Amino acid sequence: MRFYSLRFPVFWLVFVWQLLLIPAVAAEPVMDASVVDAASTSLTEYFAVLEDPAGTLTLADVQQPDVAARFKSGQAPASALTLGFTRSAYWLRLQLDNPGAQSVQRMLEIGYPLLSNVQFYQPGAHGVYQSTQTGGAAPFASRPYAHRYFVFPLTLPAQTRQVVYVRLQSTDSIVVPARLWGVADFHAYERADYGRQAWFFGMGAAMVLFNLLLFVVLRDGIYLLYVIFATSMSLGLAGSNGLPKEFLWPQSTQWADVAHFVCYSISLAVLLAFMRRMLDTRALIPKTDVFIRSVAGALLLTPIGFALAPQHLGEPTVLLYVVAIVTTLCVGLYCALVKRQRSAIFFATAFSMFCFGAAALALRGLGWLPSNALTINAVQVGSALEMILLAIALADRFNELRKEKDRAQGLALQAQHEALRSEQRVIEALRSSERLLEARVNDRTAELRATIDRLKQTQADLVQADKLASLGALVAGVAHELNTPIGNALVTASALEDATRELEASMVRGEMRKSTLTYFVESTVPMAELIGRSCRRAADLIHSFKQVAVDQTSEQRRTFDLNQLVEDNIAALRPSFRDLPWVIAVDIPAGIACDSYPGPLGQVIGNIVHNAMTHAFRGRSAGTLTVAATLQSDWVEITFADDGNGMDSTVLGRIFEPFYTTRFGQGGSGLGLSISLNLVTGVLGGSLQVASEPGRGSRFTLRLPLQAPSSVTV
Repeated sequence: MRFYSLRFPVFWLVFVWQLLLIPAVAAEPVMDASVVDAASTSLTEYFAVLEDPAGTLTLADVQQPDVAARFKSGQAPASALTLGFTRSAYWLRLQLDNPGAQSVQRMLEIGYPLLSNVQFYQPGAHGVYQSTQTGGAAPFASRPYAHRYFVFPLTLPAQTRQVVYVRLQSTDSIVVPARLWGVADFHAYERADYGRQAWFFGMGAAMVLFNLLLFVVLRDGIYLLYVIFATSMSLGLAGSNGLPKEFLWPQSTQWADVAHFVCYSISLAVLLAFMRRMLDTRALIPKTDVFIRSVAGALLLTPIGFALAPQHLGEPTVLLYVVAIVTTLCVGLYCALVKRQRSAIFFATAFSMFCFGAAALALRGLGWLPSNALTINAVQVGSALEMILLAIALADRFNELRKEKDRAQGLALQAQHEALRSEQRVIEALRSSERLLEARVNDRTAELRATIDRLKQTQADLVQADKLASLGALVAGVAHELNTPIGNALVTASALEDATRELEASMVRGEMRKSTLTYFVESTVPMAELIGRSCRRAADLIHSFKQVAVDQTSEQRRTFDLNQLVEDNIAALRPSFRDLPWVIAVDIPAGIACDSYPGPLGQVIGNIVHNAMTHAFRGRSAGTLTVAATLQSDWVEITFADDGNGMDSTVLGRIFEPFYTTRFGQGGSGLGLSISLNLVTGVLGGSLQVASEPGRGSRFTLRLPLQAPSSVTV
């Protein structure tokens, strides 16, 4: 409670002030509060109304004679005073008279909880006005009586007349359904009213839970839309009745003032989505469906508007609600009456119940319908019937879908039986064909196996032939190399033999002289040295050939020096290209020890060198093949780079394919590089790659582990 003054001298000022106000209020109707007929009396016709567009007038201002004279009385009898959407504040003045001999207790009820700001002024002791400030935007504890509506207890002393003031301002429309109650009658009404609210919202909660269970079981989104619609509509109606302010968010201010708008916006948007899903408007009326989606989108944007400017959005939002309601009703009736949709009949009937309830509430507000339990709760009754009928519509839709599913399953089973019979006939035909084909397949399989065995044997023979060909070329080259030292040794030995025989003849004839012996020694010593050098050269060649030949004809693992192995293999191959216009340069550092298979490695080296000799320098007067190696941790990388003709992409892509050669019919088998790749990956545990461009030479990169793998795959 807030008091404008507590000092006694003010009483005389107020008394004089009220004497001055007597002419202003004398013509206003006076409510006899000593007798209240029919439990409650509507106060609409007893109010004098003053509009305050700026919202700045105070109680002292409205009591000024010039301002007090602007109050408008003579309101038509009605259940409520309707002032509409406005930013103005309104002052209501009410005269209450108690001509009886005893004081009376009364309850003044304003049954519209959406008023944002309500200030109630009642004269107290000594005529000093007491102020009570409450409203939807104020905490619930500010209300003088704990009720979902605004209820003000009044005490009217005997044989007195009081003038009370009410100041109203709201973001919603200003509607004042004010009634005066006797205390006992009000408590009886209050209990019955809360009971009706409990029945309605209990029914709504049951419908929500039931359809939520159906959604969980059936996983059909339309049940979830119903749950959201019923929940938001129930919360919106509860907000319009003031229940959330009392039980859910009593301390809320701004949210409590706009919560019903937010809930109504969500419920109507979801109702439009529910209608689109149930009536299939996207396929049935596609152009109207676009408009429906636009309205639903606009509805979902209104909560953002209320968060930013709640004072300016109330009336436009209500107009949007009207558009949504009219659209829903028209679409439902069109689909029901024109398109003859079974679901549309239920939907249109259900939504019509809600519309009838809203219309009854509006007609009651205009005074065209009497105020009773049915008209007061018309929207809730209509909404309850709507929820029930929509639930029935969902059940009917489920039954129709189940019937269609059963029919579809019946047709599917019939088609399946026909298919099974056809399949049986096909199976019998296939079985007879299968027996014939099986015999043919067995014959062909045996033939293919024999062919594969012959191909494997042929491939093995070709591999062995390639090895023998390489060994034969090696033998021919070494034999050519041995001709020179052995020939020199034979010629020198013949000359030495002739000199020895001449010396022997001189000794027999007794003609041995010192000069003869000296000449013999001087001439035969160089011969002997030449014979020794030639024999040692032949021995070295034979030793190299022996090691290479042993390595290439076996796959024994041993430790060897990489440089020595490459030099031995190159030395064995040199006679093959002695007369060709290109050279081999070996750049491998000594000391790279490998624990691997020298035979397969030598065969790979020979195949790569032979490939360069055959293809790289054809038609060229000079060229170089460089063999180099680099040590990389536990690996060694050997490169064979030439500056020859190079290869195009076609040849490069098929170079490792078996039997692929560009010299087919000219002695090339096409197996050299294929065998080399298998040896490198299967035996040596490494990799072999090639890079080449036409006219810029080729580069083979052989990457091997210093220690070959223990398991060998050939």
